[in-house]
Amino acid sequence: MNDVAERTGGKALLQGGTLLAIGMMAANGGNYLLNLLLGRWLEPAEFADANLMVTLMLLVTAIAIALQLVAARYAGIHQARGTDDRADAMAAWLARWATWAGIALAVVLAAPAVWWADVFNTESAWPFVILAVGMPAYLVQAVGRGVMQGRLDFARLASTFVVEMIVRVSAGLALVALGFGVNGATLGLTLSFIATWALVRWMQPIHGEPKLTVAEFGDLRTYVTPVLVLLLGQIVINNGDVMIVKSTFDGDTAGVYAAIALIGRAVFFLSWSAVTTLFPAVAQRSESDEESTGLLIGGVAVVSAACGFMVLLAWLFGDIFLSGVFGDEYAGVDSLLVGYAIATSMFAVANLLVTFQLSAGHHRESNLLLMGAVFQTTLLLLFHDSMRTVVDVQLIAMGTLLAAVAISTVARVRSHTPRPGDATMGKAPETEEALT
Repeated sequence: MNDVAERTGGKALLQGGTLLAIGMMAANGGNYLLNLLLGRWLEPAEFADANLMVTLMLLVTAIAIALQLVAARYAGIHQARGTDDRADAMAAWLARWATWAGIALAVVLAAPAVWWADVFNTESAWPFVILAVGMPAYLVQAVGRGVMQGRLDFARLASTFVVEMIVRVSAGLALVALGFGVNGATLGLTLSFIATWALVRWMQPIHGEPKLTVAEFGDLRTYVTPVLVLLLGQIVINNGDVMIVKSTFDGDTAGVYAAIALIGRAVFFLSWSAVTTLFPAVAQRSESDEESTGLLIGGVAVVSAACGFMVLLAWLFGDIFLSGVFGDEYAGVDSLLVGYAIATSMFAVANLLVTFQLSAGHHRESNLLLMGAVFQTTLLLLFHDSMRTVVDVQLIAMGTLLAAVAISTVARVRSHTPRPGDATMGKAPETEEALT
């Protein structure tokens, strides 16, 4: 297992993680440029509609990340074992089911589009239909990205994020400039999904037969549950506030809050390069029974420093940035941006701790994160009389979540005692019977 230690050593991860961080920062920067320009070119109510499409995309992104995490963990485990052919079979099986899931999502978005438009007070139902077209491609590409991630191929993985951003920004801005408004911005999203799928298919073709042994299927089913719990919690925490504000406040207020959330979310997504780098490394080390606490400490330090820097920027330049980029109607809410950034920072650290434990096969922390999401949503539904109240509620909820997850993680690290059944996750013996 010396090759595992070498692949997942600090120097190797720093090099790969740096490439991935640069690629993801460039991608996020481009995506934020797109949203900032949309905030300037569109009226607040129109921008709220466009941001709703982005929020829906982020909901689907959470499903895509679930597929990516599952593919990454098993690709990493099989690389540590030297059984890459089984990783290919797993990826093929996941890709097939991702296709059907994407089709189902497309139907859910497109068929009742008029009803969705009425629920969310949007001007048109067409954005829901346009977004639906790209769902199958977006979910399938996540499996290929997961294989790259699990095999620590961070350079090629980073390039897929950059290409996705380039297509999204260029197509979105061009279509909006041509007068297509929210429909054009949404079509830019869909085109970026399709372009990313084509690139990932070329860079990481999936050759395996979509067949799993009974043991592999059982192990996958056991692991998918805590992954879905984690992603459900992320979906609710990252997007619940925007959805509640959009449905309870007037269009202009919802647009201002959308701008705050758009900037504040950068803190969370900035931390994803560290999460993406650590996840497969911890999975491989766990499979080879090697210590990974040092990786956790380093990851927490990196994410905390990045979040602290973003909060400082929000405090120093928040008002200048919001009014200068979005317009005068967005001025005077910098204190809300600082509070939002602090709440998101606490969530980013908590998410890193949860993902670290999940990569090693432990799922207690995933349950805590989902409980935190329920806690935050309950508070928001009860207390949302102003944007200040909405932000304060998130500060309380995320502070509580971080404390709970940190206590659980420290207790687990100190005890070195896995939960019953955790040690078998990802290590079940194979049988000859196959499932398709």
